[in-house]
Amino acid sequence: MKRAPNQPVTTALTIFAGIYAKAYTVPDAGTLLPQHSHETGHVTAITAGAVRAWRGEELLGDFHAPAMLSIPAHTLHRFLSLTPDVGLICIHNADHIEDGEPAVAQRADLELED
Repeated sequence: MKRAPNQPVTTALTIFAGIYAKAYTVPDAGTLLPQHSHETGHVTAITAGAVRAWRGEELLGDFHAPAMLSIPAHTLHRFLSLTPDVGLICIHNADHIEDGEPAVAQRADLELED
């Protein structure tokens, strides 16, 4: 798999009232955001466009904005953008962030071609 030429871009980040929220845009359709899991459960809001989502190897389906997905703690999850300019917001409990980011329990990086 080749690295997407246009990587997701963080568009906003806030920590307020015990909530961590990070918004980002995925410029191109066909961009795969690799699997990872967090120490605590969280919600991902699809705010623009459409994504295909998985929990582990289980295909959850295609989700069109506006939509929200609940991701349990320690559950690998990934997204594939189906349209250009997908908007996502990851919403976490701010009491469990480490070094300014939600604690990652497991990461499954992609093997990319040169």
